[in-house]
Amino acid sequence: MELLRRQKNKIRAFGIFLVFMLLCTLISKSVYASGLPQVSTSVPGASALAHTVEAEGIVEAGRETAATVLSGLRCDTVLVHEGDHVDTETALFQVELEDLKAQIEERQLSISKLQLEIQAQEQNRQLEEEQKNEQKDRAREDYNTAEKNSSQTVSRAEQDLSAAEGALKEAETAYETWKAELAAKTEAPEQTQQPGTNTGQETEQETEQDAGQETEQDAAQKTEQDAAQKIKQEPQDGPAAEETENSGSASSEDMETDSMTEESWQEQLAALRQAVETAKRALEDARQNRSSALSEAERALEDADGKSAADNSLEMNRLDLSAQQKELKAYQELLQADGMVYPEREGIVASIGVSPGERTPDGAAVVLADLDSPLQFSVSLTADQKKYVNQGDPVSLKLGSRTIEAVADYIAENEMNPGTYQLIVFLEEGEGELGESGTLLAETRTDTYACVVPLAAVFTDGNQRKYVLVMEERSGILGPEFAARKVYVNVQDQNESQAALEEGALSGDEEVITDFTGEIEDGDVVRYKDPG
Repeated sequence: MELLRRQKNKIRAFGIFLVFMLLCTLISKSVYASGLPQVSTSVPGASALAHTVEAEGIVEAGRETAATVLSGLRCDTVLVHEGDHVDTETALFQVELEDLKAQIEERQLSISKLQLEIQAQEQNRQLEEEQKNEQKDRAREDYNTAEKNSSQTVSRAEQDLSAAEGALKEAETAYETWKAELAAKTEAPEQTQQPGTNTGQETEQETEQDAGQETEQDAAQKTEQDAAQKIKQEPQDGPAAEETENSGSASSEDMETDSMTEESWQEQLAALRQAVETAKRALEDARQNRSSALSEAERALEDADGKSAADNSLEMNRLDLSAQQKELKAYQELLQADGMVYPEREGIVASIGVSPGERTPDGAAVVLADLDSPLQFSVSLTADQKKYVNQGDPVSLKLGSRTIEAVADYIAENEMNPGTYQLIVFLEEGEGELGESGTLLAETRTDTYACVVPLAAVFTDGNQRKYVLVMEERSGILGPEFAARKVYVNVQDQNESQAALEEGALSGDEEVITDFTGEIEDGDVVRYKDPG
């Protein structure tokens, strides 16, 4: 019995020990878990993103007109303010009258100088035109004279050549006749002379006859040589032709005698052929001289008839004079109105570009909102906002207590502020008031993304890389536990509350941490937040 009682006590004591150890484990685990960061999670899902654009704007004039005045005038008094309702009888501002009068005198002096300059240019142009016409007449007269003189020279050269060729032809004919006569005379003595009957008397007569013939032949030969020398020395004109004719005549007379010899004939024919060649060269030279003289005279005529260098100074001065006279008229009309500037139509003063004591600008002095055209709502958008609003998209306008459904009529980048965009909504007649503030709302939805998480689940590291923290279960010293694991992702799109991630970075059943207490790093053990 005692042994059984002891065994029961040991079992009871061991049970108490186990209960104590369990209590210690629970207490330790509770203490350990109480120090872990608490997290909230969300499971990624497929969804479309909604983008809402909200921007402040103002109601403006649908069309603006400018009230202008001659630039450079000193403003004396501005008579209106921005927002004033004006009509064609409302004076906008007044210029200084003394300064206006000084400007008028300056313009009048400038016009007078320009008129004198134009008058001198007109006189010079008329004189130049007269001189050019005279030059053309002289050049035409010189051309006619050159053509007449050169034609006469060519004609005389042609006559000289014709005469030389005629003399040569006559000489060649006479030479042939002489040869025939000489042959006939040579045959006659042979027929009449008896063999062996030559006497001393006949021999003496023949000797005397031969001597006489030689003397006559020498004289004829000298005459022909003198004629040929004269033909070479005479100019290629009338005297040359006359000499050629005289030579031909002399040759004819000489050929009628029996004193000519073969040598003298050949010399005479050579001289005549030389005369023909000389006449041909003279004709060729005359024709070349005629061509050169006419070409030179024709060039001079073309130069005289050519266009003068372009000079538009007179026309430009006339245009300048017309512009200055028109400007002077505007100055004088402004002086008649006592320097008062009025708008051309009814409107509301939108902006004023002049101030007392300052010169009027070369542009709009006063800008007026045209009351005849509908108003428009204008708003400025950032580049990110512009991505979700396009021309023609539906928008809502909140003007005071009114909400107007409209469309974006016009969107363009602001040239004065690159990177921003101006959106304009044209209002219906009677909607809005000039200068009224309002809010534009535009909402668009994207296509469905496969992996969408709360925007709070997306973090950025020091290298500007996006990542999320997912819950990962693992074994710990006190049993199963959860740890945060960093996963880098690419964000395709996002709005104010959600982010669309590139597919493949997360599986469909992974939980992403959206909220936590304390600080969490990659691999830290965490626990779920207690409900409630």
